[in-house]
Amino acid sequence: MEDFRPSLQASLAALGADTIDLLRRHDLLHELTRLQLMEQATADMTPPGELVKDALTNHCQQQQLNNEAALSNWLKDHCLSMEELLQKLSLPLKLTKLAMDNFGLQAEARFLQRKEELDQVTYSLLRVKDPNIAHELYLQLEANEATFESLASDHSEGPENRSGGKVGPSSLMRAHPKLQQVLRTATPGVVMEPTLIEQWWVVTRLETRHEASFNDTMRKRMATELLEDWLATETKAVVKSVCSSEDGLTAP
Repeated sequence: MEDFRPSLQASLAALGADTIDLLRRHDLLHELTRLQLMEQATADMTPPGELVKDALTNHCQQQQLNNEAALSNWLKDHCLSMEELLQKLSLPLKLTKLAMDNFGLQAEARFLQRKEELDQVTYSLLRVKDPNIAHELYLQLEANEATFESLASDHSEGPENRSGGKVGPSSLMRAHPKLQQVLRTATPGVVMEPTLIEQWWVVTRLETRHEASFNDTMRKRMATELLEDWLATETKAVVKSVCSSEDGLTAP
C-alpha cells in the first residue's frame, strides 16, 4: 500500500493552525483525516458505471427523491454537485476493491484467527440462585414435562426471562467463559445439568451451532476488516504527527 502520510500531513497543514485546532477540539480531526485518506487511496479507481447508477438509485429511494427536481433540491440543500454526490456514492465501491486488491490474500489467515468469534450459536438458558430449584427445573426439561420458554419466563431471574430463555444467534465469545466451556462440548437438543456460574445456577441447552465458512462473502468481510485496521493505524499516525507539529498543538 502506498504511503499517503506525507501528502495528508501537507494538506492538513495547509488548513492552518486555527482550523486544525478547531477540528481537534470538536473531535472532527480524526474523521476528516480518515476521509481524506480514503479519497487519496482510491483516487485512481473507477468503479463500473452500472454499480454507480445502482448506488444513485438506492440513494434516491432512501431519501425519497422521486424525480429530478427533488434530487436537484436535495443537492442544493446539501451544497453538493451531482459529480460530488456520485463520487461520494462511489467511495464504498472503491473501498471494496481497495480491500480486495491489498488484503484479499491475507483474508483467509484473518478468518482462521477470528473463526471462534465468527461462529454463531443459539441456545436456551435459565438461571436461578437456588440450586434445588435449578435441579427441579432441569428434571422437568429433561423429562419433557415443560418447555424452556415457559420455565424461563416463569422462573429465570435474568433478562432471558423476557425472551423465553432464547439467546442468539450470536458469537459464543459473548457468553461467560464458563458457559462457553459448557456450550463448546454440548450436543444440540440435550439439556445440560445445572452449572454454577458466579452466583447463578444455570440450566442451558444448545439449540444450533452455525459454523462460519470461508467463502467469497467472508473473504470480502475479512479483507474489509484488514483495510479498516490499516485506515485506523494510518489515520492515528497522521493526526498524531499534525497535532505534535511545530504549530504547538497537543495530541488528543
